[in-house]
Amino acid sequence: MQIVIAGGGPVGIFTALSLTRRGHDVTVVDRDPGPPPQGPWARAGVMQFLHPHGYRAAVRHALRAELPDVYEALLAAGAEVRPMPGLPEAVFGMWCRRSVLERTLRLAARREPRLRWITGHVDRVVVDHGTARGLVVDGTLLRGDITVVATGRASRLGDELRGDIEGGACGFAYLTRMYQARPGQPGCELPAPNYAPGPGYFSLVLPQDAGTHSVLLSYPSNAAEFAALRTTAGFERAVAAIPALAPFVDDDRFAPITDVLVGGNLTNTYRLQGPAPGRPPARGLFFLGDAVATLNPAAGRYLALALPHAQQLVAALDGPDPDLDAASRRLDEWAEANIRPWFEDHVRWDRSLLRRFAGEGLDLTEPIPSDVICAAVAVEPSLAPLVGPYLGMLAPPAVLDAAQERVRALLAQGWRPPLTGPTAADITALVSA
Repeated sequence: MQIVIAGGGPVGIFTALSLTRRGHDVTVVDRDPGPPPQGPWARAGVMQFLHPHGYRAAVRHALRAELPDVYEALLAAGAEVRPMPGLPEAVFGMWCRRSVLERTLRLAARREPRLRWITGHVDRVVVDHGTARGLVVDGTLLRGDITVVATGRASRLGDELRGDIEGGACGFAYLTRMYQARPGQPGCELPAPNYAPGPGYFSLVLPQDAGTHSVLLSYPSNAAEFAALRTTAGFERAVAAIPALAPFVDDDRFAPITDVLVGGNLTNTYRLQGPAPGRPPARGLFFLGDAVATLNPAAGRYLALALPHAQQLVAALDGPDPDLDAASRRLDEWAEANIRPWFEDHVRWDRSLLRRFAGEGLDLTEPIPSDVICAAVAVEPSLAPLVGPYLGMLAPPAVLDAAQERVRALLAQGWRPPLTGPTAADITALVSA
């Protein structure tokens, strides 16, 4: 079949490569022409290109299943799989910058004989009598037997064919900066991201590749006082005062390699393929990636859900005469079982955390949010068999249901998740000084 894909990010290229290797002819359309032969890549249309990225075990498993050569090329390019003490290999993540991931995928796409790349802007999806016929790209029709939309979260391509979006703004913004180990100094040796909630914010240290790592400070998007941290001096002063971040911005060990970057307009959203469950948007039209779900990026869940979802489409289109309506239903059924629970989990987590940052207590009549259950392992180690699979995304959020009453009892006894570091007011005063 002739397949056209709008969007050349990780989900779009993963899908394109997987489909070409099953005998389809695929055309990918993206605004960005790809990385230059030498020098930095100023990726068009991707605000978060230089922001922290980590890839959970599900990403590794999807790449090894569909694109084993790409997986090996990523490791050769510097991506790392670090053992996590006490956990099986199946839950190990992969650490590398997004630029390394996308460059490796793009190079693989260039080598694929049945994959064509068009640099351009997709104007709209073409639907005729309920069947998708392709894309209009810069005013010209690009025909396809199958049309896939894998554009970014700001895209509204095909909106008129779908139902309402669930969710909305997650309520957080963040600031981040990337660092690299100085010559002769060890890099960030964390086996996994280091998440640390503070009073009014949380911080994250994310290992990457080639001696690089990122530090991130996330805060309520309406907390205007954090605007002072957007300058280089303000950010450096703030992160040096936060115990969880200070060792990773030590100027003797690490040199910054990006400016201070702002992440805003973050959302938790979820959407079905068409206007209602089981109803395709049009025959032969499929939505993947951000077009289905966006999650607060701090938890790094996006590709761990999006790539297995794309695998469902690839499998559904395998064979000489696939049932296209059944393929759309398969995508919705998988998303309802595997993406919606994580969307709902993040909405509950973010809403509760924002209330706590505003000074409210935990409501013990409501379900205990997942971050509180995970923090409780420090005082109730028997929860580890439930929390471990949740953190590795090897089990759905419902695995934590069995921990609800035990954690509720801890909270009733007065225990609360610890908050470390200076207050937001202290940070603001330090930066102002």
